[in-house]
Amino acid sequence: MLNREKNNLRLNRGFTLIELTISSAIIFLVSITVFSVFASGINVWRRASQARSSYGYGLRLAADKLGVELRNAFRFTTIPFEGTEDSIFFANLVDNQVSRISYFVNEKDILCRRIQDYSDVFKRGESGKYDLLLSDVKKLKFSYCYLDNNTGDYKWKEKWVKEEQDSIPRAVKIELTFKNKPEGSSFAKTILIPIGTGAQSIELGQ
Repeated sequence: MLNREKNNLRLNRGFTLIELTISSAIIFLVSITVFSVFASGINVWRRASQARSSYGYGLRLAADKLGVELRNAFRFTTIPFEGTEDSIFFANLVDNQVSRISYFVNEKDILCRRIQDYSDVFKRGESGKYDLLLSDVKKLKFSYCYLDNNTGDYKWKEKWVKEEQDSIPRAVKIELTFKNKPEGSSFAKTILIPIGTGAQSIELGQ
């Protein structure tokens, strides 16, 4: 009877100081672990968001720049509008001077923009000023909208050769495929050129 009363008295007194200390230490360690995991997740999410934002901004900037310059392209005898599947060349005004602008992907998979003033156009070698716009480009593809003289319909082709189309295309489509990018791996945009007719040469239309 006496032992039972002692046990009940011990239970009623609650935890000892050592037990409280150990419990507090365990709770503290668990809290630190949970907080560390949560903080690491937040940091990873923040870095990914910043990477997506930076990449998306650079992509929009490059696409807008190309769009503005293509819409301002004009016919110039010695700087014809030309294009292949992976590069494009056209006349434009840069700092109030007639220049040749080109877009292409270099050997390091970087989308480049090159500006050649009128004197540089006729020089051999890699003359002109280069801008590096986007990295990790897996593939660049241009398509050109032309007017089919036989059907009267607008169609797309992969090359714009001055001997076949002595004009400016009605529109240009750009398709980019990227490597290891956070916001998807591809981008496409069609740019309408106001003065572009897409007309074929008279000789080819006959």
